[in-house]
Amino acid sequence: MSYPFQTAERPVWDPALRVGRVYLGQAQAVAEVMEVASGLAPHRNGSCDLDPEVFAVFVDHLLRFYNAGRHPTLSQLLRGVLLVSLVLLKRAGGPPPPAGNEVIDALVAEATALELTMPV
Repeated sequence: MSYPFQTAERPVWDPALRVGRVYLGQAQAVAEVMEVASGLAPHRNGSCDLDPEVFAVFVDHLLRFYNAGRHPTLSQLLRGVLLVSLVLLKRAGGPPPPAGNEVIDALVAEATALELTMPV
């Protein structure tokens, strides 16, 4: 059983049920802490809609929150959500993060490697 994520135009990720539910829960919790909408709308049928415009704002805030972080535990908690979110943003056709920041460039490279493990 899976937990598909999709935009209005296309599927962007089809993880295993528990994987999708864990990511969704973490993303929603982080969005709440940052006081920004996640752009993710779960359905009772076990799928999740992704609004690319709202999700792009969420990922931008998440990148800034991560980059400004001074607490090593918080950074590690955010890292997984951020990496998956970068892959989903790319697949949803969202804008790529700005290049030239060493930390962000490293995260984008890591997300690119992770993408190979994320079925659509």
